[in-house]
Amino acid sequence: MVETVNLRRVAIALIAIQCLAASPSFAASAKPTPKASATKKVTTPKKVIATKKAVAPKKSTTVKKKVPVRKYVYHAPTKQAVPSPSVKWPPSGFKAVGSAFARVPTGTELVGILSAMKDSSSPINSCSIDPKKPNTPAFSCAAILVGATEKCTWWKVSSIITGIDPSNAANRVTIGDITVLQPGAAGKTIQTIFLVSPIPLQTGVMFRGIQATCGIGPTTDIVPSSTFVADPSYTPPASPTPSPTNS
Repeated sequence: MVETVNLRRVAIALIAIQCLAASPSFAASAKPTPKASATKKVTTPKKVIATKKAVAPKKSTTVKKKVPVRKYVYHAPTKQAVPSPSVKWPPSGFKAVGSAFARVPTGTELVGILSAMKDSSSPINSCSIDPKKPNTPAFSCAAILVGATEKCTWWKVSSIITGIDPSNAANRVTIGDITVLQPGAAGKTIQTIFLVSPIPLQTGVMFRGIQATCGIGPTTDIVPSSTFVADPSYTPPASPTPSPTNS
């Protein structure tokens, strides 16, 4: 009886041992559960078809552009002063008296000087016969070119006027003396001074011994002025014949 109990206990023990031993064996033989692996989904690219967006037609509007108005103002052309050419100094052909110079112009020079003058009230206009006024008397005149190195306040020009002797055409007589005063100018400036006498324009009248004086400072004489003193021995001809003046 005792032995049976013991064997049963041993059997039970063995069975228990087997159960204990079987547990690890079962765990080792268990199949591992497969893990879910991440897979990439391959997608085929789709063709994108561009579609035009329907645009509602715009209303046509006409915008009036402002046309600029240009005003043209007429400006009269301005006359620009033409500078005078520089004068060579001392001037050639002039007679020098100290720092003053003088010369009688030629006929061509005198014509050019007269044509450049536009003053209708100038006394020089009476030195020739006016075709529009043939009855207006003309007078004997002369001219002289003067200049100085320094500025002249005034110029004094004097001359003796001679003519043909009415009683003997071979002789010459003194008609009178003329003295003219004119304002001066800056240094190295050539001026033209006219001597307008009261002697009627006639053949044989000449201006001789012309003297020019450059005045510096004030003077007691009247500037401008012209003085003629007739020679008491001169008897004018009865009917003078007009002709160009010989200077």
